[in-house]
Amino acid sequence: MLYVIDQEPYQYARDQALAQLHNLQAQLAIETTQVESQVSHADASRSGVPGAQARLDLAQRTLARLAPLERNGFVTVEQLDQARTEVATAKAALDEAQQAATGARQAVRSIAPLEAAVAGARSALSLAERNLRVTVVRAPCDGIVTALDVSAGEYAVAGHPLFTIVNTEEWWAVGNFRETQLAGTQTGQNAEVYLVGMTGRHVHGIVDSLNAGVLPDEGTTADGLPRVPRSLNWVRIAQRFPVRVKLIDPPPDLVRIGETVSVVIDR
Repeated sequence: MLYVIDQEPYQYARDQALAQLHNLQAQLAIETTQVESQVSHADASRSGVPGAQARLDLAQRTLARLAPLERNGFVTVEQLDQARTEVATAKAALDEAQQAATGARQAVRSIAPLEAAVAGARSALSLAERNLRVTVVRAPCDGIVTALDVSAGEYAVAGHPLFTIVNTEEWWAVGNFRETQLAGTQTGQNAEVYLVGMTGRHVHGIVDSLNAGVLPDEGTTADGLPRVPRSLNWVRIAQRFPVRVKLIDPPPDLVRIGETVSVVIDR
């Protein structure tokens, strides 16, 4: 652990987000129960429609049978009027049942907005927990703190570095080889790294990578066209390309960032 940022405001923000989530979850549970009740009521209202339709069909068939008999005097006018009344009553009952079913179905509320609010509250809680968690700043690797630019009690400014960590878990050496020396150089080859400041001591390494290119001194483009200088230097110096070598178990007292070394590759 490197340092801890004041956690109190982030703890409050996390508690507030948690409370908001619990509140929305409780609302969602209540709303879900109410919607289930509304769905049950809509199902019950819809189930009354077939019965009302059946009563209307029966009344219409009865009227259809009695109407021809009235002309021959087999039924009275009163009986025929009663059959017509039953048809009208059944039709009104069917309309009422259909309207009740439609109204009950339209009254069923959606819980989708509350579900979306709960999902948003979960995300807010995750963000608050993350902000609280990163108040404890830990080093990403074993290393040495250098260039310390802060004291206890000072305010840290976002984007302003407080110090530099030198990673001591892995060390690399970069040798700038002339392009005429690159033939036969491959990754995985053994290399020996000699430290200028430590005469007679060297560190074993393995070639990790060969740089694919370097920025040329000339030949850049301008407005989409290549820039070619009119004057020529007839003395051409071979370009150098960086070769990266990973050091194997270097002694801690030997390696530092920026040291001058000589790299010899075993081809």
